[in-house]
Amino acid sequence: METIKSFIEDLTSDDCDVRWHAARALRLTKDARAIDPLIQALKDSDCNVRWSAAESLVIIGDAAVRPLISALKDPDRDLRWRAGWALGRLKDDAAIDALVDALQDIDPDVRWRAAWALGQIRDARAVNPLIQALDDTYSNVRWSAAEALGSIGDEKAVDSLVRLLNSPREETMIRLVAADSLGKIGAPKAEAALEAVILQDEFAPIHETARNALERIKKPA
Repeated sequence: METIKSFIEDLTSDDCDVRWHAARALRLTKDARAIDPLIQALKDSDCNVRWSAAESLVIIGDAAVRPLISALKDPDRDLRWRAGWALGRLKDDAAIDALVDALQDIDPDVRWRAAWALGQIRDARAVNPLIQALDDTYSNVRWSAAEALGSIGDEKAVDSLVRLLNSPREETMIRLVAADSLGKIGAPKAEAALEAVILQDEFAPIHETARNALERIKKPA
């Protein structure tokens, strides 16, 4: 008991190495009393402390989900996106609604991590919000949403992913992820668009990804 209290106190030490050690040590206790102090440590000035705190919250597990959901509303944008990352690692569907709301966050990094987290949880309730996120002004949000839709595997996303597949050629990452996600979903209605990319696009990574996606779709169940 005293050990947990001392580690929590160490999270406020002036020495970043002490704070880092405390954040790592608290994960071993899996004690719910460590959750709020670790969430505050997500704001630490030292990146090693921040990531150690985030990983510890994931290891603590289910008890951390609700406090992390609350952290998605924190004024500190860095805490919000780290909370989104941790929720994605936890893969608890109790976070779906909060992560969907986070897709509308004012900060693009928060939206990006929310889209990624929804792809980790793989709940169909996120499909329509993720389709809307394909039009985000921030490219990382768009490709993360496209990747998440592939992970969820719902055919409702096919038309929107085909549209992304036909994005301007400089949108390389977006097109690659769109092609890969279409292959994961496996919808025959995407075949024509993928065949067109194979015939018309000379950029090797796009060509190869589209071919692999098409083979996956056509492969017998």
